[in-house]
Amino acid sequence: MSARTATRKRWWLLAAAAIGALAIPLVPAGAVAVESDACAYGYSASSSVFFGAGSAASGVANYDTGDGCTIMDEVMAGAPFANHGTFLSTVNRVTNELNREGVLTNAEKSDIVSAAAASEVGKPHPVTGTRSVDLSKIGLASFTTRTQMQADPAGTITGLASCGYQNVEMSGAVGRYHGNTAETLAKLASSVGIDVPSIGISLNDLKTNLAGVISDAQAYGAEYVRFSPGGNWTLADFSREAAFLNEVGAQLAPYGIKVAVHNHATEFRAQENGVTGYEVLVRETDPELVAMELDVYWAVSGGADPVELFQTYPGRFELLHLKDRAADGSFSDVGEGTIDFAEIFANASLGGVEYGHVENDSPRPDGVTSACNSLGNLAELRY
Repeated sequence: MSARTATRKRWWLLAAAAIGALAIPLVPAGAVAVESDACAYGYSASSSVFFGAGSAASGVANYDTGDGCTIMDEVMAGAPFANHGTFLSTVNRVTNELNREGVLTNAEKSDIVSAAAASEVGKPHPVTGTRSVDLSKIGLASFTTRTQMQADPAGTITGLASCGYQNVEMSGAVGRYHGNTAETLAKLASSVGIDVPSIGISLNDLKTNLAGVISDAQAYGAEYVRFSPGGNWTLADFSREAAFLNEVGAQLAPYGIKVAVHNHATEFRAQENGVTGYEVLVRETDPELVAMELDVYWAVSGGADPVELFQTYPGRFELLHLKDRAADGSFSDVGEGTIDFAEIFANASLGGVEYGHVENDSPRPDGVTSACNSLGNLAELRY
């Protein structure tokens, strides 16, 4: 290993600086040039060493270790790990060497090792068929019921509550959610006992109307605001937007809101040197500030395996879109297609999943019926 140069800049310094700039529009920097180093498009040094939420988050800065690499690059190079012991051995080896070279203090080394030990990385997550899905953490992505929500929001929300939904992820843009305001839909949802833990907005909202994003999230009581990347982004675009997300995430954090990235299939398309846009987004965003909302249908359609993503990026997937895929590639209700949801739920704790939102882009015969059918299938699922 070559000599290291530690940057010693923690993510919370970025957050503190960004909070004061809330009223200033964020203008993304120019395209980021590709560096020819040992870890091009690797984990960002502006984030933290993170193996999952809670005690698996070390709080230690993801220091630059030289040759364009970081601590996380060196640890997670072996992911997915065969077992927890192999993972801990890797963490100990890397942190011991970094401690000897002065990159990590004794306390920082101890914090990283403790976080690794508390994580689920490398632990078995078998499908036992004995556990049921916690329906209190299952919601509906409102895009499924977009037609009905526009025509009859009260009836639609009541229909979802009547079949057991306790959460809904409202989709749209600031001030416009299926033709309604956040305040209107929030009151309707609350009246039937439905929470709104996340909302879908646009990237443009985040860039030009952050105050509106915060206002709508607060009206709903949402913890997450999510958006989808552009379908034709280059790696430089992904890298530029990852830096922006760290900035906006720092601005949202004081309000108890986290920005989340929802994928389609194009993020998994290999670009320069086989690197995908999704890799750039996960590795260059700070896990304390930016979450991933994994749409399992689009991930599978793009050639990715949701469980392998959990293993490679533990703790990053706080939100899921639960969408099933028929054998011909079309949409189907959850539990009636080809995606192995038992395996996904068995590994959900490794992925850091907090909420799963049912979705069907082409529901039949209508959105509410499809949504309720999917929820019924999840209620019967054993994993």
